[in-house]
Amino acid sequence: MGRPAALSLFLILLGGCATAPAIPEWTSDPARTGDNGYIVYTGSALEARSDEAQLAAEGTAIQDLANECSFAPKGARVENHFLLKTKDGYEAYAQVAVDYHTCTAAQQAVAPDEIKQLASAPFMEELKRYQDSIGASAQLAAAGDSAQNPAPAAMKDDEDFFLARQYVASQKQVVILAGPGAYAPESAQTRVFIDNVTPVIRPIRVYYEQNPRLATASTTWSTMETRVRRRYPRAFRAAVVRARRRRPVRRARRGKRRRRDED
Repeated sequence: MGRPAALSLFLILLGGCATAPAIPEWTSDPARTGDNGYIVYTGSALEARSDEAQLAAEGTAIQDLANECSFAPKGARVENHFLLKTKDGYEAYAQVAVDYHTCTAAQQAVAPDEIKQLASAPFMEELKRYQDSIGASAQLAAAGDSAQNPAPAAMKDDEDFFLARQYVASQKQVVILAGPGAYAPESAQTRVFIDNVTPVIRPIRVYYEQNPRLATASTTWSTMETRVRRRYPRAFRAAVVRARRRRPVRRARRGKRRRRDED
């Protein structure tokens, strides 16, 4: 056997012996966990392209963070990334974290200038890119219109609670993404915004205080959205939630992948 042929055979055998990358344990974490004063959000997705999968996984985690904190504040950070090629495309995983105090400060911010000062521009821009990828831009553009976006009713259960939080998050996102000069102090635009969100923020706080289990629950907007959509289909004509995807994102889970590898 000549040298080139022997080298080719060696490379083929080497490739055949290669193993799939080890799947990190954190990819099996719930969508939301608490860890040493931090809230950690885990997003995952299965898409045809690696960049689409990464954006969907990280965008889901950022969106869940924004739902809880009312926007992605400075201090939020990416904790982990993992990408795996499969026969169906690419599985992507991402973890984003924020400390409780920073999240609480974002929740309490109502004045537009304070919201803009506290917001993380890179995270909010990435969230916007994710929303663009799922076709939510038109809905977001109308989020500041109180006529199209009436405030949710008083919170009776978790579905109302998460829908109300997403309403506030959408309203604040419009403020953050608005151009220079928008939402100036004492302007009519600012007064309308405050009038829209203040009546919703109060019952959100009351419901949270009455249900301390929410502080440690694994539930997030991405895990609750289907239930909210089923219960309040009319609300999804407004910008309080994302538009329907062109192609559903499948949440890739480590346990399922392991079972496929063991077959």
